[in-house]
Amino acid sequence: MARIRFYRRIPIIPGLVWLNLSKSGVSITIGPRGFKLTLGHGRARTTVGLPGTGISASEDFPLSRKRRKR
Repeated sequence: MARIRFYRRIPIIPGLVWLNLSKSGVSITIGPRGFKLTLGHGRARTTVGLPGTGISASEDFPLSRKRRKR
């Protein structure tokens, strides 16, 4: 059975800020080509890349800190 995907990227400030809509929710991406910060889905993701090469690296960070039970 085929999977149906939904994803839409709307420029808020072209080349700098985008609103991302998908089946799993809403997120916002900030940054120029080569460096981006994406906030949404309970996490922050930074992406650094070399424009035009397809080479990039990403790292995720949780946005909330959960307290541990003692």
